[in-house]
Amino acid sequence: MAAPLQGKPIFIVSAPRSGSTLLRLILDAHPQLAVPPPGWLFHFVYPYLYSYGDLDVEENFRELVEDILEAPTIKRWPIEVSMEKILSNVEERTFRGVYECLHVLYANDFDKHRWGEKTPRNSVWIDEIMSLFPDAQIIHLLRDGRDVAIDISDADFLPGTVYAGAQVWRNFVSAVKRSEEKLGPESFFEIRYENLCRDPERELGKLCEFLGEEFSDHMLSHYEFGSSAQWSKDPRHAETARPINTDFVDMYKTRLRKLDIEALNSLLGDMLHSFGYLTEGNSAS
Repeated sequence: MAAPLQGKPIFIVSAPRSGSTLLRLILDAHPQLAVPPPGWLFHFVYPYLYSYGDLDVEENFRELVEDILEAPTIKRWPIEVSMEKILSNVEERTFRGVYECLHVLYANDFDKHRWGEKTPRNSVWIDEIMSLFPDAQIIHLLRDGRDVAIDISDADFLPGTVYAGAQVWRNFVSAVKRSEEKLGPESFFEIRYENLCRDPERELGKLCEFLGEEFSDHMLSHYEFGSSAQWSKDPRHAETARPINTDFVDMYKTRLRKLDIEALNSLLGDMLHSFGYLTEGNSAS
């Protein structure tokens, strides 16, 4: 059986291109925390659980496990997990049981005592996550929607315009905001990308306090650890191989024309204000 872990499960949520990969690697560098590559299982598997039928039936449960293990996202994990390993370690024959077992096995492989998860799409699944893991701690990484819109427009796997990117940001942070209203301070913590980049030690100290973990200097040198070295080989995440920096903070001020900034301020102004971002006097010349 897999060794039992301590601590509550951790879920990082955010809009795409908000820096959640960086935060995942920072937390994964902590001596006690294990946060594997995104699994996307709430997005790809959870909505279709009905199709497996009664999971107490051996054949049905094996089919669920097989589909999860064959997911390309899980195949990217730097550990080997077999059907037999899941069957001999899972505590309950449910989606939750398999999900937890996978993450426990990952944590055990790296001698960590607590597991976490990061998938941006989980922003719309927070209510379901909390129903399955009522002791979970949600970390929302918030980034200025104008910068996110630019990063989304630059990505070859997301909508190709700044305005489409702005709408993606609005949809994600709105979903998080709706779920946040149902959660207490022990379950939900918001950290700004901008603050993380400007004063990482202070912000990560506050985050560790929320998690009930000791701060570790390893978090500030995440780029020296194996997870960052492996993940930064992907050109989309190459910047994670560097120390935490402010290179991508407030980039909308120099990347966008004045009229485009004004348009984004108009499109996102209510949400930006609700999160404390200024929309006046920020226009580029």
